[in-house]
Amino acid sequence: MKKTILILMFSSFSFSQSVNGEDELYKEYQKVDKELNSVYNKLIKKLSETDKKNLIEAQKAWIKFRDLDCKFQSQDPDNGGGPYENKMKIDCTIKKTTDRIKELENLDW
Repeated sequence: MKKTILILMFSSFSFSQSVNGEDELYKEYQKVDKELNSVYNKLIKKLSETDKKNLIEAQKAWIKFRDLDCKFQSQDPDNGGGPYENKMKIDCTIKKTTDRIKELENLDW
């Protein structure tokens, strides 16, 4: 009986994530994050040691900015967060990551 209840609890959690669309957004984020890493690694191979160091610092700062900015943009001041805010944050992160991919691709090195 306890196993059945536990399985049902986990099943309903997975189902609720899937229904509200977060799973699909996480998959999309993983896809664009992988693409960003690929573009970043190709670029860094072309750079001098000084430029590599600068890009690494810039990328770390950009990631921090992206994450904090998306957190800020998705906050609901009247609510502690929830599925809607999570979806907004993930969507923002996807958009900013996609923009960063284009930015790095357009650098002329």
